[in-house]
Amino acid sequence: MGASTIRSIIYTTCHAIWEGLSESELPQLTEQDFKAVADGLKKTWNYPHVLGVIDGKHIKIECPPKSGSTYHNYKQTFSIVLQAVCDSESNFIAIDVGDYGRHSDGGIFKNSSFGRALLSNNFPIPPAEDLCGQGVLPFVFLRDEAYPIMRNLLRPFPRRGLDNVQRIYNYRHSRARRTIECAFGMMSAKWSVLKTTLHMLPENATKVVLACCVLHNFVRRREKPDNEPANDDTIDFSNQQERAADTNEPAVPTHHGRPCQ
Repeated sequence: MGASTIRSIIYTTCHAIWEGLSESELPQLTEQDFKAVADGLKKTWNYPHVLGVIDGKHIKIECPPKSGSTYHNYKQTFSIVLQAVCDSESNFIAIDVGDYGRHSDGGIFKNSSFGRALLSNNFPIPPAEDLCGQGVLPFVFLRDEAYPIMRNLLRPFPRRGLDNVQRIYNYRHSRARRTIECAFGMMSAKWSVLKTTLHMLPENATKVVLACCVLHNFVRRREKPDNEPANDDTIDFSNQQERAADTNEPAVPTHHGRPCQ
């Protein structure tokens, strides 16, 4: 077969994978589903009241014809953006693919269906509940500094001038956000086409990325979790605070890296 025929078959197959698996692997979540996600994040990372972790990933593409700087990103490459929300098992629960690489995470969030639903309060978020006797607090999604400040989006403290309690919180926040970074890393490792530059038009690249996302969930939910990241909840933070007070050292290492990419 000719190259154009093979190319057409690939795009048609990716579209069919998305159409066939999207309803089962990325269903519309209800309030009870989000409570189950929150229970999973609390059990895995000891972080309560969290409905998911949100972040974006740039998918490199060849510069489309006559696109100018539309797809040019801060990494000095051309890309479309995958914005995703994941649960404690690094499975995607909401995705948005295809926005311009030059847009920021905050701008992509506001234009995505997930962001519009959250901003307009048309999202099945569970009502605020009491948190460990500390008062009634809302359920939130964890994010980094690039996303807007909202009632249901929680960011870490700014990195300068932190006390030990704030450093411990940032550590916990960053640790819980590993789930989305690991999701991107595992998907790229399994579907290695995402590690390269996609030599295709943005609309075709979107089909490939959508297929990879639903296949990621399909495989993750059926494979044995032999190589799951270790849960380091055995850290005694009270002792670390005491040691930090005695030595004037940080209670825990703060990191904002991407350990699984």
